[in-house]
Amino acid sequence: MAGLTISTAWTETAITLAEAKTHLRIDGSEDDTYLNALISTAQFTAEKYTGRAITNQTLKLGLDGLPYVSDAIHLPEGFFTAPDINRSLGYIVLPRPPLVSVTHFKYYDEDNTATTFASSNYHVDTQTEPGRLVLKRGKTFPSASDLRTANAYEITYVAGYGSSRDDVPTPIKQAIKLLVAHLFENREAVTDKSANGIPYTISGMLDPYKIKRLNSTLGG
Repeated sequence: MAGLTISTAWTETAITLAEAKTHLRIDGSEDDTYLNALISTAQFTAEKYTGRAITNQTLKLGLDGLPYVSDAIHLPEGFFTAPDINRSLGYIVLPRPPLVSVTHFKYYDEDNTATTFASSNYHVDTQTEPGRLVLKRGKTFPSASDLRTANAYEITYVAGYGSSRDDVPTPIKQAIKLLVAHLFENREAVTDKSANGIPYTISGMLDPYKIKRLNSTLGG
């Protein structure tokens, strides 16, 4: 199995409180705390929907095994979704683009002792979406047979459009504003109207940024 966790969450939201209040035409400050919570909720929702990191955050990908190693007897769950995947490709897909950088790639033995896989062994591909950690020619991944059976590999990396909200594409920011407004105006989980559903306009703005992969190794 494989798992993705947030090691260091984003600290910069895609929109400011002032931008949300302007969009909602709110002058007072009595709803500021509630609006800040809605801004964070809307950004998390947009990230989940698109499969992206919006503002910079540090993510940690744990893998029981690697998708392209010769000593894998069975196809690891979550790695292969089609019979024509080339198992000789030496790369690992890193979920939640855009990929900024790889902090480290570690692997663990049965005693839980970590060893860092040298960055000189791989390239960091930030152009492909999702980004990839790609083995250099002539290099090999550490043998899975020598490692612990759960989360043997750990890749920590930074993903997001940037550390500043100014780096976030305008349609994503506008979708978050609309979602904040929707949540602010419709506070009940269930109503006698259809107003509690997420409007199509918001998903329409986010759809061009949605990550869609048929042969995803994780999360894409």
